[in-house]
This record gives sequence, structure tokens and C-alpha cells, in this order.
Amino acid sequence: MAASPADPPTLPVSRPHPLSAAAFAESYGEPLHSILDLGTWRQGVDLVREYARIDREIAAAVEFETEQEHRVREEVLPKISFMPEAIPEAGLYTLKRADIEATHRGLLFNGGVEACDGTHHRHDTLALTIHQVGVCLVSYTGNQGSWSTRLFRRDLREDHGDPVETMTRLLERRGARAGLNQPDRRDGLTELAERALMSYAEVAVLLDQSKATWRMGHGLPAPYQLLAGAGNPDVAVTSIRLLRRLIADHKRFVYVSSEGGDREYLTLGQALRPLEYLVLGTLDERIDRFVRDITFGPKPTIDTAWEPGGKPLGPQEWVIRFRDEVASQVVFGVYRASRLAPPQMFYAHRDHFEVAAAIAVADSVLLEQRGFPMLIDLADRTCKGVYGGGGLKEMAEAAYSRAGAGLRFGSERANRPG
Repeated sequence: MAASPADPPTLPVSRPHPLSAAAFAESYGEPLHSILDLGTWRQGVDLVREYARIDREIAAAVEFETEQEHRVREEVLPKISFMPEAIPEAGLYTLKRADIEATHRGLLFNGGVEACDGTHHRHDTLALTIHQVGVCLVSYTGNQGSWSTRLFRRDLREDHGDPVETMTRLLERRGARAGLNQPDRRDGLTELAERALMSYAEVAVLLDQSKATWRMGHGLPAPYQLLAGAGNPDVAVTSIRLLRRLIADHKRFVYVSSEGGDREYLTLGQALRPLEYLVLGTLDERIDRFVRDITFGPKPTIDTAWEPGGKPLGPQEWVIRFRDEVASQVVFGVYRASRLAPPQMFYAHRDHFEVAAAIAVADSVLLEQRGFPMLIDLADRTCKGVYGGGGLKEMAEAAYSRAGAGLRFGSERANRPG
């Protein structure tokens, strides 16, 4: 894969600051006090005026962004690899059509790359919360397998004989949870069931079920929910062991995110031409934002030695050591597959990032308007087809009906006609 380096280091982390009237006016072009006055709002819908305003705003935004793209390409991209904190791999790289064709023939279309994606569905009622997690592994030679589990959460499963104590404990536990169908990061059990288990299963399937040389994942190769373990040290340590095997041992992987978390990197990506990519930094820089804030509750119940026979480490030490020794092996960057599509963020091992980037770009070329890997799309659609949420909802509602409860334990929004 022919390459020509020229890339940027990590950009500063933006910190939230209080909203000021001046900041509002600068961003939205209207004074804050005017928006808070309902008299300035329009009554009803004036489609002619709204279409005209939307056209003006979008045209102005596109013109401004296009001008900035030219400036970024001329002034920023050539200097990226020479910035003081730039990693050795940092730079601008260009793939050729021959590279794309070779990747299609030699890796993608002969099953040399397998992708995994998962789906989670929740059926939440006052009486019972059902979590359904499914993951699917696919390649262009066919579906390689699917796995699923269901968790049934009741706030209290035992009646201890004292009806007042039982009722009190039930109210206390429900008082600590969010409302029906409402997310709450304080609820570690929900976060574990919804996010950590699915992310863990995706990595486990890629690592232990895939037979392909190259593995493709969706999102971040070291997601917060696995490193944090929903506050449980056993989950965090077990997850880090799994991630270490994939990143430090297997090495041949590429992850692509659906939603880039950094607008500054996507701005650099907009200046790319088709089949170009930037290497920007290493994963340890990105996860450092949240690693230092992770806290754990109970003491670990499993062996926490980093090496076999070594001394036990605390869960926070595991996270820090993972950041410094494992995540530092992963580079991240941004690529563009076509002129019609937005740029995408990708992650790969620094020993194999050129092949990984070629795989991501070559697969994304197949979806010209979206510029996103079609293999991940295939895994996502397969998973939703096999483990779609509609089936869980229908099964649960039918079971409630057979139990004589109808819809009375659900929420209004969940019971609203489609």
C-alpha cells in the first residue's frame, strides 16, 4: 500500500463552560432574550418562509465549510506529521485504485475479513425488565454465526416473610432506578446489561469465534463500558484481559465508528480527497479523558494479577496499565471513501495500520453515498433481522396478557399505538 505521511497530533480536549448570552448569540445569530420571548415565535407553520430560511442557512454553512476545507488542506495537512507531539505514524496517506482492488480481491471478497456487530433491546415494565443482547459475525462468504442471551431483572426476587420489610425494600430499590424506559448512568446493573455485555460479546466473538485473518469491529476498540465495567472490578478486569488479547496479541483488526466523537478530527477529514486517510494519534490519548474518572465499587473476587503468577493489582491499576501498555499500541485516524460521503474515524494496531486503513476504505467504497464499511452494515442488518426488538415486545406483551395483566405495568409511551 503506497503511502505518503503528513498528519496531526492529538488536539486539546475541549471543556464545557457555562452558557453565556454572548456565546448563544454568536452561535445561533439571535439574541438569547429574543428566543425566550414567545412573541418572537411564529404561530402555526409557514412552509414557504421555513424552506427559504433553511435553504439560506444551509447554503451559507456549506460555502463557509468549503472555504475552510481548502484552508485546512493547504495550511494544516502538510504540517501535521511535523507537529511537536506527532506520533511517528502521523500523516496524510493516499491509497490508489490498485490498492482498493487488491484489498477487495485478496481480503474482503474471499472471506479474509469478518465483522461483528451487536444489538440490544429492552422491554421495560414496572414488574420486570427484559434485556435481549444479540451479536452476529459475518463475512462476504456468508453468515458465520449468531449468539444471544436474555436477562430478566426484577427489583426483588425473594419474599423474606415480613410483608412490610419486603414492601420497604422494593420501594427503596425502585426509588434508586430511573423511570420506565429512561436511561440512567447511575444504574450500574442497567448499564452492565445494556452496554457492557453487548460490547464484551462483540469482542469475544471477534477473538474466539472468527477464523478470518482480519477482524472488523464497530465503534471504539476499548469502549468506556468495558473499561469501567459498570463499576464492577470483575467485569473490568475480565474485559481488559479480552481486549489485551485482541489488541496486543492478534493485532490484525480495524474498528470504524458510526459517530465520530471529535468534531475537530472530522473537520480535518472533510479536507480529505477520496481514498485518503490521516493518522492522528494513539488510543491512550483518547481514553485518558475518562480513564482517570473511573471508580469501582466492591473488591474483586477474581485473580487480578496482570501476568500469571504476578502480584494482584487494583482495578484502577488495571485500567491505567491498559491505557499505557495496550491502548498505546492502537492508532486512530480519519478517512474518506468518496466525494459524496462524510469522513469516518478508524482504529488499528500501529504495526498494521496501512492494511487496516485499506480494508476500511475499500469496504466503504462499496457504499459510495455513506462511505461506511458495508461489512459492518451487513452484520448490523443481520443482527437486527435475527434479534429484532419487535419480536421481544410481542412475546412479552403476549405473556403479560396470558398472565392477566394486559398493559398495566408498562408506560404510556411504550404502549402508544405505532
